Amino acid sequence: MGHVVETVRRRPPLATAQALAEFVLRWALRVALPLAGASAMLHLFPYHATAGGVRFQVQATLFTRSGITADTTFGSWIFGHVDGLPLGVHLSPENVDVVRMAAAATQDPHTYVASLRSDFVDQLPGALAWLTGEAALGALIGLGVAAAINFAVRYVRGLPKRPHEIRHRLLQFAAVVVVVAGIGAYGALSYNPNWAKQSRLTGTLGALQLFPGQLRQYYKQHATAFDVVNGIAAIQAQLQENLEQTAAPPTALNIMFISDVHLASTYPLLRQYAKNFDVSLVINTGDESQFGTAAEMTPAFRKQMRSLTKIAPMIWVAGNHDSPTTVNVMRSIPGVTVLGTKTTNPDGGFTVTAQELDAFGLHIGGLPDPRVYGGPDPFGSNEPSVVDPLERSTADTAVKGVQPDDVFDIFATHEPTSADELVKDLPGQLRQVNSGHVHQQNPTNDIQQNSVINLVEGSSGAGGLKEVGLDVQQVPVEFSIESVAASCQFTKVVRFQVAGATATDASPDQSGENVTANTVYLDPQQVPTGEQCDPTYGIGPAVPVS
Repeated sequence: MGHVVETVRRRPPLATAQALAEFVLRWALRVALPLAGASAMLHLFPYHATAGGVRFQVQATLFTRSGITADTTFGSWIFGHVDGLPLGVHLSPENVDVVRMAAAATQDPHTYVASLRSDFVDQLPGALAWLTGEAALGALIGLGVAAAINFAVRYVRGLPKRPHEIRHRLLQFAAVVVVVAGIGAYGALSYNPNWAKQSRLTGTLGALQLFPGQLRQYYKQHATAFDVVNGIAAIQAQLQENLEQTAAPPTALNIMFISDVHLASTYPLLRQYAKNFDVSLVINTGDESQFGTAAEMTPAFRKQMRSLTKIAPMIWVAGNHDSPTTVNVMRSIPGVTVLGTKTTNPDGGFTVTAQELDAFGLHIGGLPDPRVYGGPDPFGSNEPSVVDPLERSTADTAVKGVQPDDVFDIFATHEPTSADELVKDLPGQLRQVNSGHVHQQNPTNDIQQNSVINLVEGSSGAGGLKEVGLDVQQVPVEFSIESVAASCQFTKVVRFQVAGATATDASPDQSGENVTANTVYLDPQQVPTGEQCDPTYGIGPAVPVS
C-alpha cells in the first residue's frame, strides 16, 4: 500500500487524475456489468408456473420495480413494502382461458383460491431457485465481460501480463461475494414482516368493489367480459378476505375521511363510495369554501352535500378557507355536526376553540384552523414562519385544560402542524389525529408511528377552484375509509385516489382505470377498558374541550 501511495505522490497531477479516472472506470464496469447481466437474465428468462389451472409468468426486476406485484389486464395488486432492496417479483398470467378461469372462480371462489394458493406454495422453492440462479449466472457473465474488457484494454495499450492474474481475479470474485452477502444481510435487516398489510390496487381492480352498478353498465354490451371481471374480482376478494382473517377483527363501522373540497362537485362521487363501503360516519377536516362567503355555498352545492349526509352523518371542522360565515352555513345543513367554534375578533382577527363529542362509541375532538383566507396577518398568512407558530400556539391553548386521564380516539384539525402539536401536548392521550390542507395524502410509512395513527388527507375536491384555469397539474380526488372493530380498535384504512376528476366533472361513472386503492392494516393500540363501538350509539352533542 505504501508503494502505491509513494508512486501516486511521484506522478504529476495530470497523471494522477488519469490514474484515478481509470480506477473509477474499472470498478464502475465491475459493478455495473454484473448488475446489468443479472437484470438482463431476470428479464429474458422468467420462471413459468401453473397454479389453479392457470399458467403464470414469475419475473424479477432490479431497480425498476420493487416489492411484489400481481399484474393483470384489469389492473395490479401491489405490495411495495417488503424490504429496502430495489428488487421486485412480479406475477402475471399468460395465455389464459379467462372464461374458464372466471367460471371456476365465480362458482366457488373459496375452493378456487385455496387451490391457487396451494399450487403457488408448492412451486415457490423452484421459482426462487430459478430466479436466484439466473441472477447469479447473469452476474458471472457480467464479471466475465468486465474481465474481457480489462484484458482487451491492457492488450491494446501494450501492457505486460499481470503476475498472479488468477489470484487477482479470485480476490475480485471474493469481493463480489462479500458485497452480495452484505446486500442480502441488508435485505434481511430491512425485511418488513407486515408487508402483506400494506397493498395497493390499481385500475379496474381498484374500482371493482366501488362501483359495481357502473361497471355492470360499462360491460353490459359484453356479457362474457363482465363474467371475466366478476371472476377476477372473486379471486381478489377471496385473497383479501384470507388476509383480513389473520390481520384484523370484524368491522363494526366504517369512517370516511375527506378534506379540502373547496366547493368542488365531488359529493356524488363521495356518496357512491360511502354507500358501497357502508360508511357510518364522515369526518371532514375543512376548507369547504374558497373565500368564506355565504353566496359561494350555493343551494346546489349544499344539496350535493346533503346527499352524502343522508347516508352517513358528517363531523366537520373549519379550515383556513372557512370563515365564521362558512361555519354558520355548515351548521344549517342537516346531518352536519360542526366541531369547534370560530368567531371574529373586534380587531379583525379570529378566535377558535376546541370541542369534543361521542360518536358511535368514539371520543372525538375537533379544533378549527385559526386562519381565514384573505384575513389580516397573521390570520391570512401562508408563510410557514408565520403560520406554524400560530397553529402551535392555538393548539396549546385549546387543550391546556385537558385532564391526564382524558383519551381521544380521534382528534380532527385542518393543519398538519396543528395535529403534530396536539400529539406533543397530549402524550398518550391521542389514538389518532386527522388533518388535511396540503392536498396530498401523507405517505403510507407515516400513517402509524409511535402507536399514534396520523392521517393527512388529500383534496377530496381535486384541488377545488384553486386549480381551475391555472396551468398546474390536476391532483386526484383523495379520501380514506377506515374500519373500526367493535372493541373500537382501528383495524385498517383504505386510501383512494381517483385521477381525472375535476371540480365540475366528478361523478360516480369515473373510469375504473383512474382508481387506485391503498390498503394499510393498522397495528393494535391500547384502547380504554370497556370501550365499545357500534353505529347504533348515535352522535352526542358537541361540548367545549375541558
